[in-house]
Amino acid sequence: MKFLLLVPDGMADYRIEELGNRTPLQVADKPNMDFLAKEGCCGIAKTVPNNFEPGSDIANLTILGIDVRKYYTGRGPIEALAKGIGGKIVFRCNLVRIENGIMKDYSAGRISDEEAKEAFKALNGENPYDFVKFYSGKSYRGLLVIDRDYDCKVKTTPPHDITEKRIEDFLPKGCDLAKLLIDLMERSKEILPKVTKKANMIWPWSGGKMPDFPKFKELYGVKGALISEVDLILGIGRGLGMDVIEVEGATGYIDTNYKGLAKATLKALRDHDFVMLHVEGIDEVSHEGDLEKKIEGIELYDEKIVGYIIDRIDLDEVRIMLLPDHPTPVKLRTHTSDPVPVILYGWKRDDVKRFDEFSCRKGKLGFVEGIKLMRLLI
Repeated sequence: MKFLLLVPDGMADYRIEELGNRTPLQVADKPNMDFLAKEGCCGIAKTVPNNFEPGSDIANLTILGIDVRKYYTGRGPIEALAKGIGGKIVFRCNLVRIENGIMKDYSAGRISDEEAKEAFKALNGENPYDFVKFYSGKSYRGLLVIDRDYDCKVKTTPPHDITEKRIEDFLPKGCDLAKLLIDLMERSKEILPKVTKKANMIWPWSGGKMPDFPKFKELYGVKGALISEVDLILGIGRGLGMDVIEVEGATGYIDTNYKGLAKATLKALRDHDFVMLHVEGIDEVSHEGDLEKKIEGIELYDEKIVGYIIDRIDLDEVRIMLLPDHPTPVKLRTHTSDPVPVILYGWKRDDVKRFDEFSCRKGKLGFVEGIKLMRLLI
């Protein structure tokens, strides 16, 4: 038996008045996910433990059975794992667009990889601290590495949580490390406009020390592979000792290389017992508050990922679990901690006919704590 975990980031949502008080999942044409729901067993899962922020780091670690209370140190260090970067403290560092003191765009207009590289190069070129270094990632997603110990905790805020809000209330707080971050942010206002028109400030957040995760094979006794478009999830895979697969042309948006991602998944299933495929785009358009694009993204995912894969595997030989990592409601434009719908195909059947936030509540899986999901799948 092979095991396949499909995670469409941010797919779950709330009822929306313009959709007749239905969710995007209820409205979208998604015959392949509905097929898995009809032929499988459904429920809802709590993927964000109490007292944790509903980020993709927390949710995906929990789905993979990792106790974040024990192992989580921050988002930045996980993304550093993806790049083989080390340091005392690592922060995720967005390139952002601020206008009149307001967070206008947490992604700097979805800045290109090349333009972002130039931006981070300029930041390093005018950096006065020899223990600080910037690294570019995909698009606006960078890292800020501090190779010095700070015996304190700093409070930061994800920039996608404060779109259209004044940033002065959300600047780093807590200690001397916060003062350093604010100084770097202020300096970036002078540096970035010299090399890009899209970004005019950096926004460091979710920092911490490098984590020490348990190994996937030791936990579950199977050989695992992980495929994703974003460094955060790739870093989780590397930290767990899984084989990490990157796909050319995977943009992390709804214009991504779906065929490449699906083909990579099929190939990985041939020589791995377990494969996880995480796809980012639906979450991105949800952060943009674009309802039409979210529905489009769901339909593209259903056709080009789920449909492509299930048409090309022996469904009697592969057990499939599909669930969003967390909701990203388009009206809120940020993540929430609400439970998400989940399908487990290849185990039992129930009476659920459609995959959505409310139909799945009636399934035989019932309510599942996220950390127990892998034990159901494998």
